[in-house]
Amino acid sequence: KEEDFVSAELQLVPAGRSRDVGFDRSFVGGHGQDDRVCAYAAMQALFDSGKSAINKLVMFFDKEEIGSKGNSGANSNILERAVNKIINLYGKGDYNTLLNSLADSRFLSADVNAGTDPEWAGTMEKMNAGKMGWGVCLTKFTGSGGKGNSNEAHAEFVAKCRNAFNRDKVRWQSAELGKVDLGGGGTIAMFIAEYGMDVVDCGTPVLSMHSPFEITSKADVYHTYTAYKAFYKYL
Repeated sequence: KEEDFVSAELQLVPAGRSRDVGFDRSFVGGHGQDDRVCAYAAMQALFDSGKSAINKLVMFFDKEEIGSKGNSGANSNILERAVNKIINLYGKGDYNTLLNSLADSRFLSADVNAGTDPEWAGTMEKMNAGKMGWGVCLTKFTGSGGKGNSNEAHAEFVAKCRNAFNRDKVRWQSAELGKVDLGGGGTIAMFIAEYGMDVVDCGTPVLSMHSPFEITSKADVYHTYTAYKAFYKYL
């Protein structure tokens, strides 16, 4: 009914299907890869990482592109509420246990990075930018104007991630988010870091981000999966 449009959530998306891109079909193009590509890789890596004595969790947050507001965004206590429910299942339901559990956790902020586009090379610092086909991007800090309004991961935690990736022969690269005062962007990492846990950004480089036809390298997508799997196994 017409009244239903008042409460309906409607989305317009391109009608075309995802497709192979490139002479050697080494890329995949399609809408919404930011951030479904990391979400799927994280979920599949969790399933394939095997059993462990350490609790492992993957969470999918809503509303990241509008500041992570709302009761299902990372800038809420949704993670706190979810972990509290798990703790209660173990019969350990007290606030100190919840706080200590969160602070003792390690977290990958699985979000894409901007791949270097030769047509817009002036917006990137090529020595510190993500390159297509070079593997998953490990991003120590995001932000705008440098590190503004972002989380910066501790050096020791970044080193542990590097070692985990190298142990499983993950192809990875370090990357920032564009030139200072020209590029920039943010992720949910700064909201998660408020719980006291170690957090670092790690995700697939993407061309034409936020366009109707985003492009990723199949090799980068695969190594995003292997990076997350190594993280679950060793950290």
